Amino acid sequence: MNKIVSFMLCSLCCWSYAQKIDLYFPHFAGKTYDFIIFQGDKQQTLVQGTIPEDGKFTLSIPKEYAPYTGMSRWLITNSKEGGGLDMLIPGKDFSVSCQEAMPSEKNIIYQGNTQNQQLNELYKQQQDIFARHDAMLQATRSYPKTDKSYPAFQQEYETQKKDYKMFQASLGKDPDYAKALIRIINATQGIGTELFDNESQKADNIARYIASEMDPEVLYTSGYWTNVISAWVGMHTQVLQDPYRFVEDFSRLSSKITDKKKYTDFVGRTTHYLNEQGKDQYIAGITPWVLSSGKMTHYEGSLAVYLKGAVGSQAPDLVFTKHIGNPGDHNHETTTLKSSELAGNEYQKTLLIFYESGCGPCENLLQQLPGNYELLQKQGIRIVSVSADKEVAVFKSKSDHFPWKKDAFCDYEGIKGTNFMHYAVAGTPTMFLLDKTGKIILRTASLQEVLAQR
Repeated sequence: MNKIVSFMLCSLCCWSYAQKIDLYFPHFAGKTYDFIIFQGDKQQTLVQGTIPEDGKFTLSIPKEYAPYTGMSRWLITNSKEGGGLDMLIPGKDFSVSCQEAMPSEKNIIYQGNTQNQQLNELYKQQQDIFARHDAMLQATRSYPKTDKSYPAFQQEYETQKKDYKMFQASLGKDPDYAKALIRIINATQGIGTELFDNESQKADNIARYIASEMDPEVLYTSGYWTNVISAWVGMHTQVLQDPYRFVEDFSRLSSKITDKKKYTDFVGRTTHYLNEQGKDQYIAGITPWVLSSGKMTHYEGSLAVYLKGAVGSQAPDLVFTKHIGNPGDHNHETTTLKSSELAGNEYQKTLLIFYESGCGPCENLLQQLPGNYELLQKQGIRIVSVSADKEVAVFKSKSDHFPWKKDAFCDYEGIKGTNFMHYAVAGTPTMFLLDKTGKIILRTASLQEVLAQR
């Protein structure tokens, strides 16, 4: 396990003006630096400067961010060796100094701050438990159960698991930032509030902690915003694999985020990772919560999925424009396929497929579809595909072999084409199952989910 941070500063400010951190580092005179704070997945550079000859200078947090509670970073920028400090700032002014050429935990002096020392002490306490736990785990795996020492190893192993659980419980009782930060960093490393050998139990424990116990405000300024959301989504989609559980956890976690900007950022990150994995069923599950939250500041980019192409909404009409005549002419012909008429009299439903030639998951889907084409036909489903290909030859080389080739379309505009935008398709493959009237009843990347529909 990597060391959390070598040195962490804390600062608090009750003023309505800038928050200040006074530094004295004489051996760094002449070095340039950046001062950064964390806001979700963004790093805001607040100050850039040069350390004066006497080594005394001040880092300021502008009033629009003050009082700031969270992590920050002071970085030396004009040295091959680098250097600087990761800084925990819990909301008030303070000072930090080091008169040695090589700063260390022992020679950095803080005034008006106690949390840096507390953080390091808590980290060491946790590391000691891990060391004893890992030693006993190794012993139980190295010695046969018939060995006379095995019961002692097993008992000590269980003792360390209990000690860790108690240690985590003590962190959870206090809203202190440093204690909350340790638990957040643990989550990014696959460590929950209890120690388990089973991966499913680990994922369940960490997911419960993130949804029920973690403070989103601490996460937002921790520098681990993206890491935790990515890990949380991955645990649900790859290990727990329960869309209903995910919706419950999303509701529980998102309800604790009251700031609209932070809420939109959280939904955006979550949606991004779900899109990456083609988990449209999970997006469909949280859509009602997102739309009814009243906390979204916009629905741009990947967030458009919550307004366009959402389950329960009327599917947009498909629009295809093709050039007519010579290349220099500006004549075009537009064809519109109304979503309400796609099924027609012959079918009960329409499976609308958005794909791109050469996309690995798309190729896999396109290999499965011909073998299931007759089954889909028997279920009264018409297949209509829309390609993100930009070249006629590429599109034709694939679509000419489709059993539904008469219903294969391409506007050669790529993934940013009109139809992809109207359906908020950010990744391929994406499929929409429409009822006879053109209402969306399923959005997915899985053919199995389509076949399971009745």
